[in-house]
Amino acid sequence: NGNPERELSLPGMGTAEGFSAKEYEKEVYYSFTSFTYPTSIFKYDIGAGTSTLFEKPEVDFNAGDYETRQVFYASKDGTKIPMYIVHKKGIELNGKNPTWLYAYGGFNVSLNPAFNTSRIVWLENGGIYAQPNLRGGGEYGEKWHLAGTKLNKQNVFDDFIAAAEYLIKEKYTSSPYLAIAGGSNGGLLVGATMTQRPDLAKVALPGVGVMDMLRYHKFTAGAGWAYDYGTSEDSKEMFEYLRRYSPVHALQPGTAYPATLVTTAD
Repeated sequence: NGNPERELSLPGMGTAEGFSAKEYEKEVYYSFTSFTYPTSIFKYDIGAGTSTLFEKPEVDFNAGDYETRQVFYASKDGTKIPMYIVHKKGIELNGKNPTWLYAYGGFNVSLNPAFNTSRIVWLENGGIYAQPNLRGGGEYGEKWHLAGTKLNKQNVFDDFIAAAEYLIKEKYTSSPYLAIAGGSNGGLLVGATMTQRPDLAKVALPGVGVMDMLRYHKFTAGAGWAYDYGTSEDSKEMFEYLRRYSPVHALQPGTAYPATLVTTAD
């Protein structure tokens, strides 16, 4: 009848998936992961309401050395944006911590906590990892998604810029120690951010980014992205809006941009 029966105790702040079973089954399996918890499988006794660890990979690091916080910061228009911040316990907030700011912000995609060994190497070496949940994603439903699409796309860049400004204001890092990163739609995010605010970060890592917003829809699978972006052929207003933030059109000669590594593939 849709009434909640119980809450499931999880190992921490993270992502749980699974919970699929037939009506007659007495057990169900699910997975749990977080930034510092390798993806593990649990067996859940439906009748007793208890979980036992079924399978966990061996990873050579001590999860207890790290902490994850979720903060909420204000974007340019005042909207509260959530962000995860992961780092070693006891880190000094002196503005000099190398920080990896990663986001996506589009296509109704939710960025949930997940384990990644390359991030563990970063954390072990004293780095901070920050992951904001920008508008355009799916974290708060379709209204949140649409708030970062078409003529609202600038909200996504504003949310990302505000995330960096929060980390700087709270002394987690400063511009000389900040790297911004993202892939595909997140590559566009990095490209737009570094052209709008070239002073914000020291390093920019746009991966497989959508960089030509006036012509993206004419190549490969680009036409399928028009629902989120709109196209330059929709209207004069849409053309001008896309041209303003299109990274390849926004580059200005003589500007000191961050050290940038653009990666792409066929």
